[in-house]
Amino acid sequence: MNDLIPSYEPETGQVILDGTPAGPAGEAALSPVAGVELAFDRADGHLVRGIVEADSAAAATLLARLFGPVALGVLSDAGHSADLGSLSPQAGLCAALSALARLDAARPTSPVPAGSPWWAAEAAVLAERAGLHARALAEAGRAVDGLGTDRLAVPVQAVETARAAAAITGVGPGTARRLTEGIVVAQPPSPSGAPGGEVAAEVERMEKDSIEMPGLHWMLDPGLAAAGLFRPGLSPHSDLLVRRDGNGGRVLVRATLASGADRAAVGRSRVRLVDPAERRVLAQAGFGRVGSQARAELAIRFPPDEPKQAWLEVVEGDGRPVLSAKVHWIRRALRWADAALRAERAPAGIAPRSTTEDWAALAALAWERCRRDWAAAGDPGRAAAALGSRTPLPEPACVAEIVGE
Repeated sequence: MNDLIPSYEPETGQVILDGTPAGPAGEAALSPVAGVELAFDRADGHLVRGIVEADSAAAATLLARLFGPVALGVLSDAGHSADLGSLSPQAGLCAALSALARLDAARPTSPVPAGSPWWAAEAAVLAERAGLHARALAEAGRAVDGLGTDRLAVPVQAVETARAAAAITGVGPGTARRLTEGIVVAQPPSPSGAPGGEVAAEVERMEKDSIEMPGLHWMLDPGLAAAGLFRPGLSPHSDLLVRRDGNGGRVLVRATLASGADRAAVGRSRVRLVDPAERRVLAQAGFGRVGSQARAELAIRFPPDEPKQAWLEVVEGDGRPVLSAKVHWIRRALRWADAALRAERAPAGIAPRSTTEDWAALAALAWERCRRDWAAAGDPGRAAAALGSRTPLPEPACVAEIVGE
């Protein structure tokens, strides 16, 4: 557990708590109460930073719980003392807040739909553990509504989570009992071990395409694409499926749509080939919907590896500025780390036919790609840390990813 150093920003009236910076996996943000913003390292869970409204009563209450009564003295001295000392978070509460923040961060990039009630059920349990009763009650209500009263056979972790979420809700005991009695333990299927599992295929494609399409990079950036429109893949490589024709004159791009995707939103989405060094769009095309996929075809009048580097990106609407190369590398490095963290927990519900060895191979390759992208972004420290000696947090996969829906 690291200490955090407080400082006061008179322009904003905020107290900034600075801890050890995040590593190659980046940060997971959480606003537990009004007036408090926290950030945790996505890989090891430590508290990276806090931003606190100095005059917020809710913020003062949370800080007293997180750091002890000394935190109230820090808030009262803000603006009057240059030396505010240091603060050390209480381990149990910090771990609960960190787990909730990292669950929130994993949800948008998971192949499991963000609307799955299992995300809400786990969030409810973590929020209750952190003493965030209002959020716990809201998430538990969403979970109970989504799970309904149909009979479900799911792994034991999901059964325990569903029952805990039902206990948090204010619904009548009859409804809660019908829900919990209808959810029973089922043993997950054993992976076949045969070649061709989903994760093994992902690793094979990643290794092949790095040879066949040098100089062409891509990413489905959540900050550019329409929120909730596309279903993420196992890694940034399969977020978009990219192929070039034999003559190099066309690039075909496919993205899997999320369940219930809005057709109009698909029509507003564009795929662009950009040169980040020159901040210019080289080619672009609109998406069309074909079944469960959005597809676009870019006509290229010159080899796409003619620029020093070219990126394919998906944007919502027209007129989006082209990001710098450094921003592209950083965002994809973080997405690779996200994929590696998920693979380390081998979530059976996402790829039931894949073995533990398959997931380990994907995690290793994703960390290596993360390292390359941090190096390309000009951050050798995070590049080295991506492959440094580390022990994954002893946490299971997210419940939604264990169930797979």
